[in-house]
Amino acid sequence: MARLVLAAALIISHLLTISTGVNANCEACPNCDWEVYSPTAGDACLNYWTCSGDTITCYYPSVANPGTYTGCSYSASASWTLTAGPTDVCMSEAGVNSKCEPPNNPYNLGIPGCTASYGYDGGVNSGLL
Repeated sequence: MARLVLAAALIISHLLTISTGVNANCEACPNCDWEVYSPTAGDACLNYWTCSGDTITCYYPSVANPGTYTGCSYSASASWTLTAGPTDVCMSEAGVNSKCEPPNNPYNLGIPGCTASYGYDGGVNSGLL
């Protein structure tokens, strides 16, 4: 009997996980900014992000100032358009990630609220300092 109850609980838990994940949407940091390392290396890409209140800030390694990061901030109150950061480097707006799966998804629109206070991406061209 205990096995049957455990199996049923696992199935229900799995179904709830699948059904809630399908409808999730997150506001996301752009994968890369417009600051180009080189024609072969490409753009500087997301290293990490922070989230506080309704604002996300996305950090990219700076080509102009090696060893530092460029911060690009986006806010729900500004319809997720750029609110702080250099306009020649930062993308003009954040984007939506369906299902909140990739590591660049700081703000869950369904909650609404931060998925965490910070997160590390560390993909290609994210650490070229």
